[in-house]
Amino acid sequence: MKKLFLTSTLLLLTTTSVYAATTGTLLLRGVVAQKVSLVVTPQSIASTLDLSTSQTDLVVASVNEQSNSKTGYKVTISSANSSKLKRTDGADVLTYTLKYNGSAVALSSSTGTTITNSSPSSVNVNKSVSISYTGVAAEAMVEGTYADTITFSIAAN
Repeated sequence: MKKLFLTSTLLLLTTTSVYAATTGTLLLRGVVAQKVSLVVTPQSIASTLDLSTSQTDLVVASVNEQSNSKTGYKVTISSANSSKLKRTDGADVLTYTLKYNGSAVALSSSTGTTITNSSPSSVNVNKSVSISYTGVAAEAMVEGTYADTITFSIAAN
């Protein structure tokens, strides 16, 4: 009897641990990395400007902005010569104004202008860059190459 009791108790203990659960969970997870980038694509006219002819809203480039930042992003635009085409081997200048996507951009300070997009959505957009200036007759300017470097940068907010 003692053997039967011990055997049945042992059998009872081992069979109860074999029962399966009635529910379970599975965690599925993926990670999307932050992407914030821009590409500047100049028009051919950007490097062959006719400085003797006035220009109004002449499109000189396109900028592709991409961002998936949940806090949005900002684009900073700055000019090496404070919105002036400067003769590369001298001090002579021709002043111009710049528009980014149709809006005027102040480039007179060394920090330039920052444009903020606070939308947390995914963005992939092209924006135009245009300049305007008053042409000066060649005989009224010192010969040479006049240039300025515009820097575009993008960062998450």
